[in-house]
Amino acid sequence: MSGRIERQAKTLAEFVYRHLEKGSGAMILMTSMLGIAMSSVAQTFAILLNDKYSVPQKAFMVPQELTEGCITVLSMFLITKPIQKITKMFTKTGKILSKDLIKYAEKHELLSKRGKFDFDFAESINGIIKGVEKSDKFIRSSNAEKTKMLSEHKDALHSFNVLEDSTSAITTTAGSILSTALISPLLRNYSASYYQKINMDYYNNLPKGDDGKPKTRYHKTFKSNYIFSDNPCRI
Repeated sequence: MSGRIERQAKTLAEFVYRHLEKGSGAMILMTSMLGIAMSSVAQTFAILLNDKYSVPQKAFMVPQELTEGCITVLSMFLITKPIQKITKMFTKTGKILSKDLIKYAEKHELLSKRGKFDFDFAESINGIIKGVEKSDKFIRSSNAEKTKMLSEHKDALHSFNVLEDSTSAITTTAGSILSTALISPLLRNYSASYYQKINMDYYNNLPKGDDGKPKTRYHKTFKSNYIFSDNPCRI
């Protein structure tokens, strides 16, 4: 059993690492979604274990809390991921460049290719570096001269990688804010109204006893074990 858990933990760790190594944007997106999911689960357990809530209240609050968590995570992923891809495409093709990188591209005749879908700015810099390394002048040069000949191109590549990572982080943050602050609340309000209507209609239509309480003991949302009463809900 411990070996199985260890293998599953290793698989999960490898999955997280593969996504986090893609850059700051991927890390922000994944940690945000994990945080929201864990918060939703924790809030659900807090509701279930809270004796101050009646069972009818829990019958509404539990599915609503889980639905809100799912909506927030899904909206964050579905909105932020396309924004990430679009930004990466613009950065990769050189559509988004800093002033220094524009000067570098102009110097090495890359501006004419800039913005084309089949153009990769980083690959172009790597191609220039490989060309320099294969030149006779480079081969005959000393180590100090070789470093000097490559420094311009390696600095440009480093600047481009930093730019790519920064734009990914910024757009991921913007997408996350857009989804959680604007899109998710609208969807959550709709789901809240939907669940409230279903539960209240069901509760109000149950046959009532002389005391005004439903005769039916079980609530359909939870199938069984969740009783309409003022007693705490035990799992």
